[in-house]
Amino acid sequence: MLHIDMNSRKNRRGVGRRDFVRVGALSTLGLSMTDLFRAQADAADSDGVQPKAKSCIVLWMSGGPSHMDTFDLHPDAPSSHRGEFDPIDTKSPGLQICEHMPLLAKQGDKFSVLRGMTHPSPSHDIASHIMLTGNVPARGTVNPSYGSVVFRERGYEGAMPPYIAVPNGHRYSAAGFMGGTYKPFAIGSDPNSKGFQVRSLRLPGELTIDRLNNRRKWLAGLDTLKQKMNDNAELTVLDEFYQRSYDMISAPEASKAFDLSEEEDSLRDRYGRNTLGQSCLLARRLVEAGVSFVHVDRGGWDTHSKNFETLKNTRLPELDQAFSALLEDLSQQGLLDSTIVLWMGEFGRTPTIDYAPRWEGGRHHYSKAFSSVIAGGGFAGGHVVGATDEKGETVKDRPVLPWDVGASIFAKLGIPYDKTYVERDRNIRLLPFGTSVVSGGMLDELS
Repeated sequence: MLHIDMNSRKNRRGVGRRDFVRVGALSTLGLSMTDLFRAQADAADSDGVQPKAKSCIVLWMSGGPSHMDTFDLHPDAPSSHRGEFDPIDTKSPGLQICEHMPLLAKQGDKFSVLRGMTHPSPSHDIASHIMLTGNVPARGTVNPSYGSVVFRERGYEGAMPPYIAVPNGHRYSAAGFMGGTYKPFAIGSDPNSKGFQVRSLRLPGELTIDRLNNRRKWLAGLDTLKQKMNDNAELTVLDEFYQRSYDMISAPEASKAFDLSEEEDSLRDRYGRNTLGQSCLLARRLVEAGVSFVHVDRGGWDTHSKNFETLKNTRLPELDQAFSALLEDLSQQGLLDSTIVLWMGEFGRTPTIDYAPRWEGGRHHYSKAFSSVIAGGGFAGGHVVGATDEKGETVKDRPVLPWDVGASIFAKLGIPYDKTYVERDRNIRLLPFGTSVVSGGMLDELS
C-alpha cells in the first residue's frame, strides 16, 4: 500500500534532509525499482479500450454475511433454517430483502441481488482470494485484486491514487503477483473519528508546505547528475515518483477530497455516524474526485454465535443507512450511472441454525449458495439473478461464479477480462472466465 510515513524517526522532530530523500523516493511509495520499471512499461502497453463505467466501489463485508438474513430470506423454510427476520417489499416489485433494511428497500430500483452466488471454499482465506480477485488460488500464485487490475490498466490521471482502501485494505485487496506498485493507498484511519485526517497526508511537527517546497528545491539542486545522464531510465523513473509523493502531500484536490467536514451534517447523519457510514461517504467523494477504485472494508460479519442479535443490533442498521445513502447520493450527484457498486463478503452462512449453547443461534461458513449485490455503472437495478432452493442450501437456478462477476465488471470498465499478463516467465490469465472452468455466464440480464 502506498504509505507516506514522514515521521519514521520517532526521536526527532520534523524531517531531516536524509530522511526526506529516503521518504520522498522509494520508501514513500513502498516500491522497488523493478516495480517502477514495470509500471512505466504497463503505461506504454495500454490497450486504449474506452470504459463504459468510470469507477467502482467494493463494499467488503469481511467475515461472510448470511444470505438467509439479508437478501435471500426464506419465510416458508422450516424453523431450523428460516431465522428470526421477515422479508419486506422493496421499490421494485418481486424484490424482497430483510425487514431490518427499510431504507435500502426504498432504493430497490437502484440495485440487483445476485442470489445464485457460489464457489468451492468455506475457508476465509481462500474464499477472500476468490471473491476479491475472481480466481481460485493455484500453484502458490496470489492473484491481483480487481482494484489492482484497474490501477494497472488505468494508471494515474492526477494527484489522487487510482486505487484507495478505506479505512484499510484486506490481504487480497492488494496486487498479488503484480507487486507493490499496484497496491491500494490505505488511508489508515477511521473516517468517523473526531478530527479525521489521512495518516499519510499529515505533516509532522513544524514541517509546513512552504518548508516542503524548499526541501523539494533543495532536492532539485542535487539533480546535476541526472542532467548529465539524460538517458538514464532509472533516474527518470525515480524522479516521477518523487513527483507522485509530493503531489499527494501538496495538491489541494487531495486534501479536499478527504475532507468530510465539507459535507452538510444532515448528509453525514444520513450515511450514519459510524465507520461504515462515513467510509461510504468518503468513497463517494473519492470517485467524485476521479479515483477509479475504492475498497471499503467493514468486518464483523463472522456470526458463528448470536447471529440474529448481532445483525439486528449492529450490522444491519448501519448497513441499511450506509448502503442506501450511498446509492441515493451517487444518483443525486449524477455518479451512479458511471460508478459500479459491489456489496459482497467471502461467502454466506449455513442455512441451518446452530442453537447449541456455545453458538446461541449462530450460522457458520457456507459457500455453496449465497448472495452479493450489484448496482450502477451500467448494471440495471431492481432485478434478482439466480435462486436458491426452498431451504437456501443450493443454487437451483442461474448460478453466478465470482469470475462471472469479475468479467462483467471488467467489461463495464473497458478492461478485457481475457487479458494475459507475463509474470516470472509465466503467462497468467486475468480471469478464468471463458475457459473450461465452470461458469454461469456474464451478467447479461442486467445490461
